[in-house]
Amino acid sequence: TPEHIRLIQAVAVQAAIAIQNVRLYQEAQDAAKAVEATNLELQKALIELERLATTDKLTGAFNRRKFDEILSVEIKRALRFSTPLSLVLFDIDHFKTVNDLFGHLNGDRVLVEVARLVMNCIRSSDTLTRWGGEEFLVLCPGNSLAQTTEMAERLRQIIAQTQFPDVSNITISLGVSEFHPGDSPDRFIVRADNALYHAKNNGRNCVGLALAA
Repeated sequence: TPEHIRLIQAVAVQAAIAIQNVRLYQEAQDAAKAVEATNLELQKALIELERLATTDKLTGAFNRRKFDEILSVEIKRALRFSTPLSLVLFDIDHFKTVNDLFGHLNGDRVLVEVARLVMNCIRSSDTLTRWGGEEFLVLCPGNSLAQTTEMAERLRQIIAQTQFPDVSNITISLGVSEFHPGDSPDRFIVRADNALYHAKNNGRNCVGLALAA
């Protein structure tokens, strides 16, 4: 009857509205998930860009740009809380000979393995930086000169006892310095560099200590 038709039409309209709302809700949910997935990918991309901007591509150690940021923070912390701060500067002995005899590809493998060994040995609060070429730097917040010297000696022994594929044994020379109030970042590092120079002059494969400021 006409009355039944009108009733069915009313029900059909309400059903259509309900179905449309469900569809719109589902589309909104799908859109929200897509936005969330896109944001997650963007976050991952930003993290990767930050990693690439702050780490050495070959070894995974921090680069000098990131080291400068960390050093500034740690110097302020050391001065504020009167806590020790020290660093180790080291390089691979006769690394040019490694490249000349075994090739640059094997030389790169040595750099990667040295970085891995050091990262496994230092504390989570320490930071490893590739300073340049075969030179690396370890910053040790909270460590005195004596404590960092002990750590440097452990690193020296670990590297000396490691068999590097296709290269056999290598050694490293290390210089250790401790931060003193009034030091500039450059002066802090130069003292470690001078200590490294003395270690090389003393026959290499040893740890040199920076003279008092």
